[in-house]
Amino acid sequence: MNPVVSIIIPTYNSEATLEECLQSIVQQTYPHKEVIVIDGLSKDGTVSLLQKYQAQSSFITYVSEKDNGIYDAMNKGIDKAKGDYLLFLGSDDQLFSSNVLTEIFADAKNVDVDLIYGNVFFKHAKRIYSGESSLEKLIGEQISICHQAIFYKKEIFERIGKYDLKYFVHADYDLNVKCFEDATIKTKYIDKIITLYNERGLSGLQPNKDGFHDWLTLHYINKYVSPFALIIKMKKLSEELQDIKGSKAYKLANTLSSTLSRLRMLRRR
Repeated sequence: MNPVVSIIIPTYNSEATLEECLQSIVQQTYPHKEVIVIDGLSKDGTVSLLQKYQAQSSFITYVSEKDNGIYDAMNKGIDKAKGDYLLFLGSDDQLFSSNVLTEIFADAKNVDVDLIYGNVFFKHAKRIYSGESSLEKLIGEQISICHQAIFYKKEIFERIGKYDLKYFVHADYDLNVKCFEDATIKTKYIDKIITLYNERGLSGLQPNKDGFHDWLTLHYINKYVSPFALIIKMKKLSEELQDIKGSKAYKLANTLSSTLSRLRMLRRR
């Protein structure tokens, strides 16, 4: 059975970019999809555009109401989603090709995975952001995955919760750390470009404004670095000590020390 993909798009005054985003979804060859747009009471022509697309495509729905930021809007989208997998796009992002959903979800091997992720193509830098992730990369190296390239099973949000609104820039990063820390969540990397991504968005322009990276560093040190780093440091010091003991300088110093000790004993007699 082919899974339904819910594509959730938060918007606010997005008239200039939203149509390209919606077109990239409408053109998808994969039929099992729905689009949920959560608009934050836009003052431009965003709602008129949404009304037009909703009339044309039965799988597109929207609400326009006050929210408490992008992640609050995304949480509202989670509550409304009926799909098996959820993908979150910015209103200035687009799916990379018309076959991307088909290429991923037509493969039966992928449908038993909880979190599927791939690559994005940066609109402005004109390069691919790719590669398999891990907990070490997320926490130790602080290299994130773009949420625009991640398909989450809806069950994940029932298991570990939705986006934490205290992180108004990096709640998606926080969620990914929780997913990779949970050994029961099965993840899979697919080397495909999922999204044409506008890297000049909120998280790119405000890298630590919500203090998330400060928390991440402390979390990493407290939970992972301290015990392992101490063991590694002790092992390294032990190896260095063995190297020192095997050196000519150490042997000479040891001989001189022994000689001096004997001389001191002779003087005492």
